[in-house]
Amino acid sequence: MKHVNAIKDMINEGQISEAKEALEDLLELGPNNVEALKLLGFLFNHQGKYDDEEQTWRRIFEIDREDEDAHEYFQRVQLEDREHYYFTDVLPDGGRRFIAYPRALVNISLIGLLGCVAFLILTRLSSEDEMMNSPTAVIVSFLVLVVSPWIGIFYAWAKSLRSVQITRDNLEISTRFRSLTLAWQEIENIFLAHSPDPMRDDLKLVITTRRNDVPAIAIDFSEKSSSIRARRHLINEIKDFYKPISYEVIDKLPLSRRSLLNF
Repeated sequence: MKHVNAIKDMINEGQISEAKEALEDLLELGPNNVEALKLLGFLFNHQGKYDDEEQTWRRIFEIDREDEDAHEYFQRVQLEDREHYYFTDVLPDGGRRFIAYPRALVNISLIGLLGCVAFLILTRLSSEDEMMNSPTAVIVSFLVLVVSPWIGIFYAWAKSLRSVQITRDNLEISTRFRSLTLAWQEIENIFLAHSPDPMRDDLKLVITTRRNDVPAIAIDFSEKSSSIRARRHLINEIKDFYKPISYEVIDKLPLSRRSLLNF
């Protein structure tokens, strides 16, 4: 029987399966061990097992209704429920469209804004700096600080995910200039693939198809970088029309990075 600190060391070393087994053994003897339950909830979140994570946090809340971490978790769930309202549309046939939040576009736009401000400051200081009196220096700084971010903005706008649409018949993934529609019978498997390192927030929704002309698809599902809002609700929508989603370590999936479509 391992103690909580030993299980934490196992998690830090990337031993996810072993850590879960040790936590389950520990909770059989002490089902009200809040610290062990929190570690179990953390592992469920890392793997994208949101239903199991919620059940775990409900157990924690029943044990200690004043637990701050439990309150913080349910506040995040409430926020995601609001995002589900604002970032989704109900379709006429009963399906739902999940509108992507342009996270990459917002980030590159902030960089572009900072670049423009930096260029203006440099030009204002040009009278005090001989280097900035050189036309070459001005042109180079303009290209680096102003033009380059705008190229990045256009690229992010054109390539970023626009929406994921789920209906009774198919799943549709759209960018600004491209739309990929897959009938459910054309989909071979759907995975929530997580990083082997629990300390790394790297979760992807991976879709493999039976079509030779469509490679595997990977949608970023990480909490801090995903453009999909209301991720739990999207997973539940998929489960309504498709067989259960599989959970796997991403390194164990037979995927070729060259042929992988990333969104």
